[in-house]
Amino acid sequence: MIYTKIMIALSIEDIRDFTSKLFLKETFDSFELVEADFNTDFSVSLDGHLTEPEKGQCYAGWSRVKPLAFQVIKGNRLPHRFHIVLRLSDSNMANTIKSTGFSYSVEEVGGLYINIQYQSRKLTVITGCSFQTFTLDRSLEKEWDRIMQRFLRHHKIPFSIE
Repeated sequence: MIYTKIMIALSIEDIRDFTSKLFLKETFDSFELVEADFNTDFSVSLDGHLTEPEKGQCYAGWSRVKPLAFQVIKGNRLPHRFHIVLRLSDSNMANTIKSTGFSYSVEEVGGLYINIQYQSRKLTVITGCSFQTFTLDRSLEKEWDRIMQRFLRHHKIPFSIE
């Protein structure tokens, strides 16, 4: 059983700049696509799950999927809404956990996530963390919140905490 916790919501102040960095630049290429739903004049859902026999369950890298996602949303009109769930890749997650000094292994941590939601001309990034086992320890979750805020600042993406 996987235990998922949602942490903070970050309201993105410059939607055009953020979406440019999301769909056209390498800013989010350290993430993998879990799932995405787009609602423009039609609806499109993308499932990032891959099955590789030697690895078992894994996800498509965002860099591999983002050209397709961009094709879905580009046009003269803004999409009505979209929702994208990205997961930090296992290698980047291992490095992130190691840099925090926590003793968690990648196998114990199911994933470090960001949920990107656009609707009604508002874009929000919600952090998330999942564990393979139940834990009362919230230190990794709080650190992931801080890491994502530093990530956004580093990439000059203005935000406010909701």
